[in-house]
Amino acid sequence: MNAVPDALEAAAAPAGTAGAARAAAAFAALGDAVAALDAGRRRVAWASPGWLRLLPALGEGTPLVDLEHALPGLAAALRAQPAATPAAAAAAQRLVLGDAQEWQAELSAPVEGGLRLLRLADRREQGRALQRQLDAREQLLFTSRVLSVGEMATTLAHEINQPIGACANLLRGLRSRLARRASGRLQEAEAQALDRAIDQAMFAARIVARIREFTHSHQPRRARLDLNRLLRASAALLDWDLQRSNARLELALPDGEAPVCGDEVMLQQVVVNLMRNALDALRTDPPPQPRLALRLLRHHGELELQVSDNGCGLDDEAQARLFVPFASTKPSGMGIGLSICRSFIELHQGRLWFSRNPERGTTFHVGLPRAAQADAPSR
Repeated sequence: MNAVPDALEAAAAPAGTAGAARAAAAFAALGDAVAALDAGRRRVAWASPGWLRLLPALGEGTPLVDLEHALPGLAAALRAQPAATPAAAAAAQRLVLGDAQEWQAELSAPVEGGLRLLRLADRREQGRALQRQLDAREQLLFTSRVLSVGEMATTLAHEINQPIGACANLLRGLRSRLARRASGRLQEAEAQALDRAIDQAMFAARIVARIREFTHSHQPRRARLDLNRLLRASAALLDWDLQRSNARLELALPDGEAPVCGDEVMLQQVVVNLMRNALDALRTDPPPQPRLALRLLRHHGELELQVSDNGCGLDDEAQARLFVPFASTKPSGMGIGLSICRSFIELHQGRLWFSRNPERGTTFHVGLPRAAQADAPSR
């Protein structure tokens, strides 16, 4: 039951005694939904505040028959014979109660006075919490896709605008040279063709300009946030990927708040992208003990995040093209992830770089300015 031993003993004390008060205080502090069941008197002898929040009509003094009716399966558990060995008999029974199996329960062995402790947890709330986590993950992925498309559009606009401008200038120059020929004028068909070519080039340039205007509107929404909390939330979003890669996650975060000023979605996208790259490296060449580590270091005026793995690492050619847009070492990669990450970090007046680990793998470093706050001691 993972409860306090004094509380277990006190639960057997008569109502109104100091022991019962200690039990109430202990379970109230734990927040558990616990009731003491008196099998002899066939009633609920005591209920914690957490229990009353879940089942307000089934508190102290409730006949056991009413409780057994509300929790199908409890009556059979109470009638069950003790296990063969003393150790097994003393262990708590794990049950699933309710017609819809909505309650996760643990039933203790009888304590002094014949009382048995029943602890409940609402499985529906666990499902709702899981759904909230999935919704948050989907929202982050959706927002990340929007931001990635915007950053990719900015990169494409920059790369495409230069050749478009060069083509337009060359066409204008060609038109001027042809006009200065001995005849002194262009043939009508030639002039129309060149004018249309220049118009099309300028039309493409205007499209690029609209794309850049759209993407430039996606600036970071600056707010004060705790980088420790953001890192834990990012790691929780990738729990399934970590399990699939059989990778052990190490979190080395300082005590207290790690304050930065920035856009939470952008920074979380950077962390998630770096973690996914690390997991890809672990899957490409799996080590005996796959490991992914998140470390946060405090420097003077700066917080440094380190995302380390012991995966396949980077060769010299991959390092030379690491932040080059559309150059990827992955068979199905587009080669814009790290370029986007670096852009997002630079929007926060930070920096992104990498280093080789001494033994195996790679570490990516993210430096971000600290928000003004008194330093807390590091672990």
